[in-house]
Amino acid sequence: MDPMARAFALGLERSHLFIGLFTQDLEGDDWWRRPPGFPNSALWTLGHLAHTRGGFLVLLTGRETRDADWKPLFDLGCEPRDEAAYPGVDICRVFLDERLADLQAYLATVTHRELEAPLDPPNRFFATGAAALVHLTHHEAHHTGCLSMLRRALGKDKVI
Repeated sequence: MDPMARAFALGLERSHLFIGLFTQDLEGDDWWRRPPGFPNSALWTLGHLAHTRGGFLVLLTGRETRDADWKPLFDLGCEPRDEAAYPGVDICRVFLDERLADLQAYLATVTHRELEAPLDPPNRFFATGAAALVHLTHHEAHHTGCLSMLRRALGKDKVI
C-alpha cells in the first residue's frame, strides 16, 4: 500500500474505532438527545459520517454508494426532523462499516501519483484525491470529538 494512502487509511480506521467506543453504550433516547450547546444528536452524527464517507467515495472513485433518501437527513446544512424520518442505529452502523470497507479497498490499490492527480471531474473544493482525503480525515476527527463530548454530556463514563 502506498505510504500516503496507508496514512489516510489509519486515520479513518482510528476514527471508526473511536466512533464505536464513544457510542458503544448509548441506548434509547441517548441517540436523540441534544443537551444545551450540542447541535447534533449521536444518531445524526453517525448517519452524517456514513453519508459523508459515501460522498467522498463518489469524489474519489465515481462510485455512488449513498441512499438518496439520506441526503435531506444527513447532508451538510440539513434541518433536524422527526425521529421517525431517520434510519435506525443498526442501519447507520452497517452503512458506516460498509463505507469504511469501500474506502479501505480504494486506499489499498491507489497510488501516490493517483492521489496527487487532479480530480476527474474537477471539484470546486478539492483539487486532488489527497486534498479530499485530508478533509475527510479532519471531518471525521471533528465529529468523533463531538461524540466524545456528547457522551460525557449525556452522563456516560469516560472510555479513554
